[in-house]
Amino acid sequence: MGLIDNIKEYQHNFAVNSKKEKAYLSFLEQGFPNTKNEEWKFSSLKKIISNDFSIEDKGIEINTEEINHNSLNFNYKIIFVNGVLDSKPIIKGVKINKHVDESPSFSNAFSALNAAFSNTGYEINVDPNIIIEEPIEILFLTKNSSNNFIQYRNKIVLGENSQIKIIESVKNIGDQYCFTNMQTNIKLNRSSNIEFNKLQNNNDSQITIDETSLTQEENSNSTVNTLLFGGMFTRNNLNFAQNGEHCESNMNGVVILDDNEFGDNHTYMDHKNANCESNELYKGIYLGKSRGVFNGKIMVQPDAQKINAFQANNNLLVSDNASINSKPQLEIYADDVKCSHGCTIGQLDENALFYMNTRGIRKEDARAILTFAFASEALEKISINKIEDLAKDLIAQKLKVDLSF
Repeated sequence: MGLIDNIKEYQHNFAVNSKKEKAYLSFLEQGFPNTKNEEWKFSSLKKIISNDFSIEDKGIEINTEEINHNSLNFNYKIIFVNGVLDSKPIIKGVKINKHVDESPSFSNAFSALNAAFSNTGYEINVDPNIIIEEPIEILFLTKNSSNNFIQYRNKIVLGENSQIKIIESVKNIGDQYCFTNMQTNIKLNRSSNIEFNKLQNNNDSQITIDETSLTQEENSNSTVNTLLFGGMFTRNNLNFAQNGEHCESNMNGVVILDDNEFGDNHTYMDHKNANCESNELYKGIYLGKSRGVFNGKIMVQPDAQKINAFQANNNLLVSDNASINSKPQLEIYADDVKCSHGCTIGQLDENALFYMNTRGIRKEDARAILTFAFASEALEKISINKIEDLAKDLIAQKLKVDLSF
């Protein structure tokens, strides 16, 4: 049948309200994006959607030992097991509930599909003047007997002068394909601060479409760290909108893929107001037959004077069979701004390798040092030591080297 037929069959058997019906019809009109769509030019879904998928499968039982094994075991944990909210912490000044979106919005095929079918996800509301120093871990864990297509819809709202740190991961621990369509909306009110860490270390049966959108009010500060270390197919859409002056937006990414893994990072930074700043740094390392895509766009609106915007995408092709398509973009409609962007694609410096060899460092170790140094710059905005250390360990594992020497 294929996924689109599975979706039609699912919708036919389940009644939906008028708002969800509108979203569903929008999806049918658009269909899944293909490579004729400029935004999906290098990201083909054809083979994936030709498979049959169960929609919102209830899954196979996941026991406590499996949950603990896949959790990072922070004190504050929100855990979903096969789409069901299994546990949540009690934190003073923070309300955590299952998210129910009464008026879902959508702007593309996947967000429309999510608006039509999602019935699970989290909502976090942080009261004004609340600072949560300890991070909150959010884990979506699935295991299925057949291919599963699941939607999550999430929302985070930070009150004025509040602060929070998040670590989010989606993990499929089964052998069947799990196709996850995730939509997360984050609102930062005046002078609030969020650090959002996306840990994507998945097996070759995980397919992920993740769209995260942040809106920022005056004096707010956001940092999103994307750590992509595995997965059959991963597409991250990350959107920032600065709705007030003196906002700061930071996005950092480390991508290390191997074998036939695929990772696509699309970012959009919308500077709407004056006296704001954005910083974007993505580092990619591609091994085996892995493929990557980076598309980063900075928009500076006419009223956004005195903007400071920086963007860089640097990539290493460790294998001759690996590839990356990178497209940095700037669109500026203001005249008093400082904006820069750039992209590099290459291999390790042979002169540097030779120099290290002459100093008694084995070639494999020299490659490890240089590659690790290349990637580590994009980890500097991670304030959670446990996540930074984990990221370094995962880099070492992906490179199959011992960095402890």
